[in-house]
Amino acid sequence: MAAVADAIIPRGGGLELGAADVDVARRVDAALGHFDTDLRRAIAWLVSAWEYHTLLTRGRRFSQLSAAQRAEVVERAYHSQALSRRLPLELLKQLSSFAYGSAPEVEAALGFDASCISREPPQRGPRLQPLRHPEIHGNLSERVDVCVIGSGAGGAVIAKELAEAGRSVLIIEEGDYFTADDFNDTPFNRVLRTYRDQGATIALGRPVIPLPLGKAVGGTTVINSGTCFRAPEHILQRWVSEFGLDGYDSASLAPLFDRVERELNVMPVPWEIIGKNAEVFDRGVRALGLRGEPIRRNIRGCRGCGVCAFGCPSDAKQAMHVSYLPRAAAAGARIFARCRADGFLWKGQRVIGVEASILDRHNDDVRGRLTVHADSVVVAAGTIHTPLLLRTAGVKDRSGQLGRNLRLHPALSVSGSFNEDIYAWRGTLQSYFVDHLALSDDVMIEVTNPIPSMAVNTLKNVGMPVKEALGGFKHRASAGLFVSDSSSGQVRRMPGRPRPLIFYSLNQQDTTRLLRGMALAAEIFFAAGAQTVHVDLPGLSTLRSSRDLPQLRDAGRWKPSALQPTAFHPMGTCRMGPDPSRSVVGLGGQVHGVGGLFVADGSLFPSCVGVNPQETIMTFATRIANGMLSRS
Repeated sequence: MAAVADAIIPRGGGLELGAADVDVARRVDAALGHFDTDLRRAIAWLVSAWEYHTLLTRGRRFSQLSAAQRAEVVERAYHSQALSRRLPLELLKQLSSFAYGSAPEVEAALGFDASCISREPPQRGPRLQPLRHPEIHGNLSERVDVCVIGSGAGGAVIAKELAEAGRSVLIIEEGDYFTADDFNDTPFNRVLRTYRDQGATIALGRPVIPLPLGKAVGGTTVINSGTCFRAPEHILQRWVSEFGLDGYDSASLAPLFDRVERELNVMPVPWEIIGKNAEVFDRGVRALGLRGEPIRRNIRGCRGCGVCAFGCPSDAKQAMHVSYLPRAAAAGARIFARCRADGFLWKGQRVIGVEASILDRHNDDVRGRLTVHADSVVVAAGTIHTPLLLRTAGVKDRSGQLGRNLRLHPALSVSGSFNEDIYAWRGTLQSYFVDHLALSDDVMIEVTNPIPSMAVNTLKNVGMPVKEALGGFKHRASAGLFVSDSSSGQVRRMPGRPRPLIFYSLNQQDTTRLLRGMALAAEIFFAAGAQTVHVDLPGLSTLRSSRDLPQLRDAGRWKPSALQPTAFHPMGTCRMGPDPSRSVVGLGGQVHGVGGLFVADGSLFPSCVGVNPQETIMTFATRIANGMLSRS
């Protein structure tokens, strides 16, 4: 591990410190204590396989090669077109990058001090009292009106709405409970605690796409950006006309969007905490005569700390664990944390409860069994895990669509280097948007600011180019862009394992649209005064002026494998619709052909929603909750 980390992040260049200087191997070794047994074994196998794979080609183990030889092996593997060569190194780079970037010495060298723009003291939000092992253990049996599986954007809304209407509600959540008190150490440590698979979830395909997911009371809302968009009107209209989602048009959903926004205190990012990253981008937008504006977010008392993706240390982001879940608990809902739903109780074709495992606080060892008898069960485990649970639990799918139609809303980043200090991580994480290409290309540009511990991982390179980029990191402004994808994937269960296998391949159409988005973001940076713009494409890492932009727009030059996207918004694996032969879930959220079983998360969407999906998930869940109440 020391050898490969040193090749990925060598000493010297723009930032003198290398992996060896901060003992990345020891940091990775310490981090493995947060991984479950299967993942630790997989990583140990991966490191061993990397160590010995050069015996065939070089006659020596990797760590026995010279530094120059190790650098050459790493460089070739990272830029290889062969997935079998590129994927292992990508995973090793991710581990090394997090460990390196979070080292205090590296943070200090980059100028990162974890400060917030506002000097107001942080507020303290409401606290929950979830039950978990050892408070719950052995064989337990509960009886409620509604059992909700998952406590994120969908599950929390269902629980709150039904509990406030007088229903007895029990929420099962696989993740642990965290508060702002847990969000004051390094972002790397927070990733290890609050991200599923410690942030190592990926979608396999062309190319391989990282897919960070939350695993906590509050779900992914605990570690997302807090960005709140309503589903665009043209998307909702398409869902009505093409997929039959009558009653989900913008006019019908408007009162429900209003309700969600009131509950979350959705508001535009104040300019006082928006940060220089967004100010620079706005300068370029105005120079080009385009339209841009601050993003609307679910915030109360935001201080502009820029670490939303690692848990808000101010309780300002109105994630579910400080908004909907406390209101659900106040109305009598109970939360069982560190409990994994394994299957359903059945009576004929009706689900009458849930069987779950009580997990240890520190690993996934089973410490007891929980049986919940319920009149209704709502699955809100997320786009990746909801279809797996339905399939494992014995749900028959007439449509053949269960686990299919996966959309990932792929995202790329573009950054510009300026002759001024930017410190892009100071200020709101996701702060400003430009929708100039939204209708023509289904592309949304959103200004975002990776903090230094993430910087090495976001730099799509290895070796000395990474070090040169880090040397000028404080002068960089950055932006991300998403495409409402026509590409599709699917989710399957790993044989003999509870983990999912996620498959997704980016198509040429989405590749072309992403490149157009990159070109526009680059043009905005140049208009703002950037000296160079970094796009990190093979053979085109850096643009020197706007005259280089046609190379990005050359659709025939770039194939999907040339891009290295990330995905934050999975959707679509339990498609909603009125026809059981074409969809998994009906218009009221009830699974076709199964009594008492509902779904309320992003898996319902018939296609990509085109914007950050949290608010739309919550609005759909509100409508489903209203329907459940009207039928009972």
